[in-house]
Amino acid sequence: MDFKIVKDKINTLDKKVIIAASVTVAIAVLGIGSLTFGKAAGETETMKKTEAPLAVNTLTLEPIAVDSVVSAAGTLNSKNTSMLSSKIMGKVVSLTVHEGDHVEQGKLLIKIESGEIMAQAYQAQAAFNNAKLQFDRIKQLFDQQAATLMEMDQARLGFESAQAGLNAAKAMESYTNITAPINGQIMEKKINLGEMAMPGQPILKIEDNQHLRLEVTVREDDLKSVAPGNDVIVRIDAMPGKEIKARVAQVVPASDVRTHSFIVKIDVPADKGLITGMYGKAVFNTGSRQAILVPRSAIVEMSGLSGVYIVSRDNHAVFQMIQPGEIHGDSIEAMTGLKAGDVVIVNKQAAGIDGRMVVVAGN
Repeated sequence: MDFKIVKDKINTLDKKVIIAASVTVAIAVLGIGSLTFGKAAGETETMKKTEAPLAVNTLTLEPIAVDSVVSAAGTLNSKNTSMLSSKIMGKVVSLTVHEGDHVEQGKLLIKIESGEIMAQAYQAQAAFNNAKLQFDRIKQLFDQQAATLMEMDQARLGFESAQAGLNAAKAMESYTNITAPINGQIMEKKINLGEMAMPGQPILKIEDNQHLRLEVTVREDDLKSVAPGNDVIVRIDAMPGKEIKARVAQVVPASDVRTHSFIVKIDVPADKGLITGMYGKAVFNTGSRQAILVPRSAIVEMSGLSGVYIVSRDNHAVFQMIQPGEIHGDSIEAMTGLKAGDVVIVNKQAAGIDGRMVVVAGN
């Protein structure tokens, strides 16, 4: 007999024995673990059943009439915005404002130096003075019948022409001073002291921060509930919990052909903290409807889910997941998960009373 073959068979047999033994041990461990887990779970349920009933306050849900609303999102803008630019070329020799400054209408903001314009103004002024002297001299002679009517007409024409030239020169000279056209706040400054201003170049942006406007996009189906003059509630994301009473100013009579929506402009009263560019929502009232409301104190967050504890028929607390909706004062609308007749535990409870025996306080 070949000893090598016998040795190989013995080794193979040993491995099978070892594997069989390992499987047996694993099964035993799993069995023990299962028994332990089942025992722990059973003990937890037993503890809940043996605990004294938890006294709770409850509310039996009934449908409540609430305002039916349509909301639309948009951005807060200034009702009056002015972008200032230079009409002439010249060096900025005076700059009196910076971003964030509040200015009043007529305030001098920028002064531009232009030698050419100043020279033209002096020249026009000299021409006007000369024409006026000539006109006054000829008029005096004409009154004394020492000058002809033609000479008088020529003197008058020269004087009027010089006056027009002076007015034009003064108009050009006024372009060297840039003043605030409205009351507002400096939002952008695009030039610095000593830089060269160019004709048509935007220099300053002023926004009237006392007259604000929220522009929202409203779907075509919801437009029937929106009209100029309607009251509307505005909520700004940066100011949670705050509601601002506003009014619809305009419905732009042109729709977006792709989204079938319209732009609605809403006048928003000035309020501390409101800044143009903020994101907000307009809430339009479209009537009333029935809804299930739950006190906000009854809401329980569990593993990222919102829900409430309801009382079952056998007086046990049962966690019921809901989909929160609109907030109405101290209550919140339950879009799904609850129905009329459900008994909700309203006093704030920590998670973990699911299955606990409860008794309604006062019963």
